Amino acid sequence: METGITKFESNRKSVLKSIEDKKSFALVYITISSWHNLNTSKCIDVVKKKLAMYQTEVECYRVFDKEYILVCNVQSQAHLIIQDLSNIEYLKIHYLSVQDRKLPALNYVRQVYLQNTNSNAIKEYISHKGLLMDEFEIVFQPILHNNRQVSFEALSRWKCEELGPMSPGIFMPILDIENLVELTKNIINKAVDLLKRYNDIVYVSINLTASLIKDISWLIEHLNEINFNNNSRIAFEITEETLMGIEVRENLKIIRDRGHIIFIDDFGSGNLNFQYISLFPLDGVKLDRLFISGQSNKKVIEMLTKFIKALNLKVIIEGVESVEQFNSLSEAEYDSIQGFYISKPLTMNDLSIFMNEIR
Repeated sequence: METGITKFESNRKSVLKSIEDKKSFALVYITISSWHNLNTSKCIDVVKKKLAMYQTEVECYRVFDKEYILVCNVQSQAHLIIQDLSNIEYLKIHYLSVQDRKLPALNYVRQVYLQNTNSNAIKEYISHKGLLMDEFEIVFQPILHNNRQVSFEALSRWKCEELGPMSPGIFMPILDIENLVELTKNIINKAVDLLKRYNDIVYVSINLTASLIKDISWLIEHLNEINFNNNSRIAFEITEETLMGIEVRENLKIIRDRGHIIFIDDFGSGNLNFQYISLFPLDGVKLDRLFISGQSNKKVIEMLTKFIKALNLKVIIEGVESVEQFNSLSEAEYDSIQGFYISKPLTMNDLSIFMNEIR
């Protein structure tokens, strides 16, 4: 039987899969914001009974303990639901309408989720206090290669004193380009420190957003300033959405000509096909974790890895969280895996222990 956490994760994946099959849709994000004098179970029961009325017309998913996403085929359905639920005082409801979908599904879920978080509070905090780099923790998630060598993906976590801890999915879309550049420079510096400390790490990868890749003069300047000569050990990850920009191809070529490695991240969550990615200067593809979600996807992964390898690209499979998932990859043509089966993201202290254990 699935645990609550596993069920919520499965539901979040189902939302993405549903959106990918639609060109037009509306999202309704519902949060139980306050329990008032009601206990937890009673609040959830009230919401469940209300949402059950619409399940023949819309797709309803409980994505977190107190949060639901409704995927509606037409706007009128969403409007009726919002009108009906608006009189429940402890519910916060947010809405997003999409016509002629062009971006990856995750983009729209993030948009409506950010409406659901207090993004104004984040902006106000930054405008008053600025972005304090010492509030950010840089962690590193291992990537295990087939030859047992190891690389890492650098990830940032914001431990804001006033607003609490936040993941990149919440704060990254809100930051302006100046703050994004400053944060990314800090991540690069931490990655270089790690590479200098451990010569046996193959590379450390750093995520670049669409806004960061439009003008890379800041990146080239910073890479020239840091005291590190082995460019092939500094890798960069971009999403499918990023490749839609006109300037991207030439900018990626400039980065790659310097010797840096470039990966597409979360491949499969958007609309890119193999012919399209073959036009860009890339070194590898990170398959989205949705592909490893169940045994039914075993053949799909085998087919995808075969096609990607035919393009002479490396394959990293993300989201490998159990021995069963790892064993299901026995016939897949991949180069590396990443996920909680290998390790969660590590602080520098935890990383030292990890490196000693794998040697």
